[in-house]
Amino acid sequence: MFSIYLFEDNDGQREYYKNIINNIIMINDYSIKLIEANSVETFKQMFVKQQYGLFFLDMEIGDDVKAGLKIAENVRKSMQDAKIVFLTTHEELSFLTLERKISPMDYILKDNKLDFVKKRIIQDIELAKNYYVNSLYQKEKIFGYKIGSKYFSVPMKEVVLLYTKKQFPGKVSLEADSRSTSFPGNLNLLESKYSNLLRVDKSYLINKDRVVSYDLHRRILYLDNNIQCNVSYRKSSEVSNLFK
Repeated sequence: MFSIYLFEDNDGQREYYKNIINNIIMINDYSIKLIEANSVETFKQMFVKQQYGLFFLDMEIGDDVKAGLKIAENVRKSMQDAKIVFLTTHEELSFLTLERKISPMDYILKDNKLDFVKKRIIQDIELAKNYYVNSLYQKEKIFGYKIGSKYFSVPMKEVVLLYTKKQFPGKVSLEADSRSTSFPGNLNLLESKYSNLLRVDKSYLINKDRVVSYDLHRRILYLDNNIQCNVSYRKSSEVSNLFK
């Protein structure tokens, strides 16, 4: 899914935050990796530039009151979709996050009660997860699906066919270059979400970019990877137009 970075030099506090994060990952079976750092040098060594990530940053590290702020600036420059949360005692520095256009998702003061801090951390993880999932599904070049509590994605250019079987209601099967799998879903919803997918029959949804040929008389559509499917009479002319 994505990585969570925890930047905190107080061993006791870091352990407390770490337990909260690991528990929420374990309870929900999230595919999330937790990365810890207790110094600027360690953070730089552990940091991996990705499209998405959640960062819990302490402002003050060692003698540098603005260490977390500097880290956040670098993260924002290299990861525009990063979600940044400050965990700090320095309420007076919050205005600097606006001044430097860091746009944090949250600003949690450590002076609050532990239960309050825990609640906010959990809420921020859930919010970041929802942002990630929405981003995944809205990007048309990526096809996303969910199995249980885990989210998966495959480049849309690799998707060939999606189909359903009467004996498995509520299940959608995926045929792609890199995988064949099944997941809970609905062809109507998938067709409305991805504009390059075309419903050719009540049971088949094809990637328009992966068509090879069409037998008009038998109403059989041939796709990449030696895959074929039936085409309904109502959809036959629409499929024919793909080759014009």
